[in-house]
Amino acid sequence: MKKILLLLLPLVLGAQVLPAKFLLEDIEMDSGRWEMIGVSLINYEMLDIQHDLGSFIMTDQYRLKEIQSKWDFEEVFEDYCDYHYALKFYKDGELQKTLRVNLVCNYITDGAFSYRFDMNNFLEYRRYYKPIRWSRIRFRDLDLLQVAVDQLDNLPSVYWYGDVKQYDFDGDFSITVDDLPWNANRDSVVAEVTDRIRADLGRDDFYVTQKYWLLSDDFETMTLRLNIFCNASLYDQYGADDVITRWRNHFSEMSFVQIVVIGLSKKEYFETMQGYN
Repeated sequence: MKKILLLLLPLVLGAQVLPAKFLLEDIEMDSGRWEMIGVSLINYEMLDIQHDLGSFIMTDQYRLKEIQSKWDFEEVFEDYCDYHYALKFYKDGELQKTLRVNLVCNYITDGAFSYRFDMNNFLEYRRYYKPIRWSRIRFRDLDLLQVAVDQLDNLPSVYWYGDVKQYDFDGDFSITVDDLPWNANRDSVVAEVTDRIRADLGRDDFYVTQKYWLLSDDFETMTLRLNIFCNASLYDQYGADDVITRWRNHFSEMSFVQIVVIGLSKKEYFETMQGYN
């Protein structure tokens, strides 16, 4: 779907040249402790810089704000290459934004859109990059998964590659929100749905996230799919007719759940979790 939209956008916009965008304009760095973590990704064309640099963390607050003020790039309509790095921005240890970089096709991607970005942009701040470890950890038991997330979340040196808040709950179900304006603010829709469920059910033990979104054929309306992470009792109480996927636990469709932990080796993980395994 993303490819189709990107191919159609030039036809819709005609010869109009889109303005450049400050990629980090939607986050504020005036308070809190900020870090940028670059995670090297498996790619069809691995680069020497990935072997030399590996994954890294940047903690210099002045330079991070400088990046925010300088990363103003022109939009492009190419997104046909795999990525070499995921660049993740954290505030006080909480993930705020993820960008993805291809250093051969020369673009950086923010959500559904890509912008011109080359090796010089990537290496300009290399002197401030410090090596960091990361580990993939697999779980086959829900109780151990939830204990591990709870324990590791309290370690200041640990950063989550993805969203682990979902594991506060035993599973999820999906709902649809149809006939939204094409340019509706999806975060606002998530907030409204959250408020509605809280008011209707009188409980707060759930977590709503975006699953995916689709534009209509005429580009006039949007359909938004949402995940509701919760325990089975909330699903049983829900009862609305917008459900499109019934409740299932995290292991319903797979034999294990894998999480990526940044800042911790597997050895350190097992040492931290002694007594829980």
